[in-house]
Amino acid sequence: MRSTMNRSSQWVTEKQAMLEQLMALEDIRSKQIEQYVLQHTIEHKRLEQLLDQYIKHIQALLAMNEPPREQLVLLNHEIEIEYVEDGFIDKLCIVLPHEIDPESGKISLLSPVGQQLLLAPLHGELDLETPAGLARIKIITISRAAA
Repeated sequence: MRSTMNRSSQWVTEKQAMLEQLMALEDIRSKQIEQYVLQHTIEHKRLEQLLDQYIKHIQALLAMNEPPREQLVLLNHEIEIEYVEDGFIDKLCIVLPHEIDPESGKISLLSPVGQQLLLAPLHGELDLETPAGLARIKIITISRAAA
């Protein structure tokens, strides 16, 4: 019973964080895209679609009474990724553009790597396009970043 209550209170906290995130995203959505990509380009439309998809996902999560079974990479969540080829493990956190800090692994959701990781499933494998080339990765942990 205690673990159910603890899980429930964690879900309430998580939902509050997602609601704040959603409000911030909707507020800065167009401004952020325009800062990073010239309007009316294919990239601009792709970023708008990604943000629309993310916003819809957050809205669906907010409507849920219980945490979802499948864990996905969300904003302000720390993730550990394993490079399948060599077993190297890296820690990243997907954040809004004004919150980036590459030294601490905070990357923008608008960056090429951030776009590929956003909404990726826990334990999912994907081919990640990086500046160094294509790398097969596996998402091994997802947790909400400390405030």
